[in-house]
Amino acid sequence: MDIDPRLNEIDDCLYRIAARVLIVQNDKVLLVKEVSDDWWALPGGGVDHGESVESTVVREIEEELGVPAQEILSDFQIVYYNIGSIVNAVPRMNLFFKVLLPATSIKRTTHVSEWKWFTKDEFLKQELHTSYDKTKLAEVIFSK
Repeated sequence: MDIDPRLNEIDDCLYRIAARVLIVQNDKVLLVKEVSDDWWALPGGGVDHGESVESTVVREIEEELGVPAQEILSDFQIVYYNIGSIVNAVPRMNLFFKVLLPATSIKRTTHVSEWKWFTKDEFLKQELHTSYDKTKLAEVIFSK
């Protein structure tokens, strides 16, 4: 897909916005591999037209981890964001939120082929979604 070149004349005019979650337990972060992807990602995904960021977070966790809404805890405050990377010719913006949920509630779903907990060192060695800066993310994820 090509971006309309007129949009390049307007700074920051068009981004695909994704809500991503940081789920940390026992000094490990949860990453997922979506069915169609070869890389690891933080759970979450694109905000649909007309959808709130809060409902996106809940929907994506239900879809990817099988955890029901009533078991998801978050203050929905953005703890980090990155903007400007381009994936498949679309500028990306990721909003990251801390989330608590019971690890025992995570179930296999049709959206995710695999999920796994990673320490900071393991996290930094993984091939991650191309719109992430894993060094900066590691600072946010693993800061006390």
